[in-house]
Amino acid sequence: MTSRIVSGLMIVLFGLSLTVQSAFATGNLDCAIDDRQVSFELFALTGGAGGIVQVNQGSIEIKIGDDKSLRSKRTIELKHIEQQWIYGKELRIRFGIANDKDEPIASLILIGAYNADKDSYAGQYVLSVPQAGEEKQFKGRMKCG
Repeated sequence: MTSRIVSGLMIVLFGLSLTVQSAFATGNLDCAIDDRQVSFELFALTGGAGGIVQVNQGSIEIKIGDDKSLRSKRTIELKHIEQQWIYGKELRIRFGIANDKDEPIASLILIGAYNADKDSYAGQYVLSVPQAGEEKQFKGRMKCG
């Protein structure tokens, strides 16, 4: 009798370990923008809870704004993700863009909706940069797969 209980518990624990592992599966998130306002690329891994857990490669080059120092190509790292929401059919990520002294100078927000047929998120971005003494927003199309 005791051996049956132990065998049953072992089967339950083994099955539970398989379901827990699948809950923490990772996925790829690749995003790209290249228009007259900004060039942006991101190759990242997402965790089972839906957030970005690792940035493999990322860069941004802002092509607009009064400040010429904005226009250099910058590396995007995990620390630049200020807010993120990747859940269900919705993707929202905010990146803080910093200068060489790690001071914030701009921000990029990606807002996308999931398309199951294309297995990707499509939507718009909002780029905020200082211009003429105030913050100005520029919008365009984005896609993440």
